Amino acid sequence: MTDEPSSSHPPRSNSMSATFNYLHLDADKVLTAFGKYGRYQMLAYVITTSVHMLFALNMMIMPFITKSVEFLCDLPDPESIDSAHFSPLVGDSCHLQDTQLNITIDCLAVNGASYNYLADKKSTITSDFDLVCEYQGMAEHATSIFLVGGMIVSPFVSQLSDILGRRPLFLIPLYISVAANLICAAAPNYLIFLLFRFISGVATTSFSMTGFVLCMESVSLEFRSLIPVLTTISWVGGYMLAGVFYVFFKNWRVLYFAASVPGLLTIPFFWFTPESLHWLMTKQNDRKIKKYINESVAFNKQTISLIDCRNIQTVDNAPATTKTRTFRALFYPKIFVHVVINSFILIVMSGTYWALSLYSTELSEDETTGYFLSGLVELPAGFLSVFLLIAFKRKTVSFYSLAFTAVFMLCTVYIPMQGNYKMIFPLLAKSTNSIVWASQPLLYSEATPTTIRNVFSGVVSFVGELGSIGAPYMNRLTAINQDAPAILISIMSIVAAFLVLLQPETKNKKLPEDLDQFDAGPLFRGWKKQKDLEASEASEEVKEKEEAVELLEVKK
Repeated sequence: MTDEPSSSHPPRSNSMSATFNYLHLDADKVLTAFGKYGRYQMLAYVITTSVHMLFALNMMIMPFITKSVEFLCDLPDPESIDSAHFSPLVGDSCHLQDTQLNITIDCLAVNGASYNYLADKKSTITSDFDLVCEYQGMAEHATSIFLVGGMIVSPFVSQLSDILGRRPLFLIPLYISVAANLICAAAPNYLIFLLFRFISGVATTSFSMTGFVLCMESVSLEFRSLIPVLTTISWVGGYMLAGVFYVFFKNWRVLYFAASVPGLLTIPFFWFTPESLHWLMTKQNDRKIKKYINESVAFNKQTISLIDCRNIQTVDNAPATTKTRTFRALFYPKIFVHVVINSFILIVMSGTYWALSLYSTELSEDETTGYFLSGLVELPAGFLSVFLLIAFKRKTVSFYSLAFTAVFMLCTVYIPMQGNYKMIFPLLAKSTNSIVWASQPLLYSEATPTTIRNVFSGVVSFVGELGSIGAPYMNRLTAINQDAPAILISIMSIVAAFLVLLQPETKNKKLPEDLDQFDAGPLFRGWKKQKDLEASEASEEVKEKEEAVELLEVKK
């Protein structure tokens, strides 16, 4: 990298710019040449990570607007004919006693009866849409349908992103999610709310998933370990902001609208978000590669030597045409095994995170203390993860984070505590879970070839969302055993930790561009060594036979 324009290799006004083949460039070398903190690359980093605040806001307002509320069955004028023979039941607000027929009937079966909520009716969707009695539990669907939307769309968006590019599949869903959230805040009934909540989930998962891949492909190899810094700040910022909005806005519609407004600030992203250089290289788009480099040079105010950024493997040969990979590539044995492994790990990570987050309002006597602490512990965990990713291998960080999550969840069962002290082990488990969220997606994304990176991430996210969808209902396991949720999380976390060891290490390694550069990890590496040994032995045997034949011919 040079700080001053070079007379021999200036990339913009270059004497060889008309003949230089940009398809010979190595994307990682170009990004490295612009520096660890190249301004154009940092712009992409800020844009793609800042949107995590919107995801967090969308999810973390749900515990506040879906919580249960106390209510009574409110009869019309007790002296009227319609209500004279009905009396309320002790401890049951859903039914009334018909004293004349000596039967129990539903509250709303009486003409003019209604539910009288002790809090403001507009405080939650539970009260506003009367999601009580026979509809009890339906408020949880507002959380799960958001995640179902993301689960359904992730494989298709990821495939489209590999075909059409990262940029459009990042920006279009981003703006769709903003519009859908604004409509949710004004939904006239629960069905409309669920519909646009589903659309919001589809769009939010799409821009979050594509944004992560775009981010990783936009920064230099040396910077990748630092990706969790702004990602964590953005996510925790959204987490905290949801709680702050709740303190000030008690009407759920105003709260939801306030959580949607920050999305409008992303409109300028349309003009500043660059395409992934790695994706452009796989698509052999000479014109756009040159445009990216020129824009980087102008924004960074520095020049680079294109000669030094060439891919050595293609310098003397024309670059091979890169195939457009589809879902079928995921069924190659080595790739498929890693899809299965990472899908299970993500199920565990997602289920643990959302179970601990969505029920954080139950950690303390007042709902806000547990909530804010649950969010705040992610901040030091995120910063610690950066140090760990720099100091240790990706697999090491993922393995121990999952293992300690299992330990801390078991501690919540076997080391009971009273009062606010009972928050200690769930918060420690939340911290280690936050660390694995910094290391594991980085591990499998760096290991996956560029040609299938987004479709791989999409399928893994698709299956992984099973954990997210199940999290809002995990508390129902307490009907079997009070400690069932914690024990289930512990067992699955320890299994996931050992599955991490079957993956390849990726720290400080160049991103693989296609399947031939894919490292299948120690599992297949062992098989490969065995096959190579057998092939070598067979070759030696053939060679010995040939030598014997030659010797026989000489004797003759």
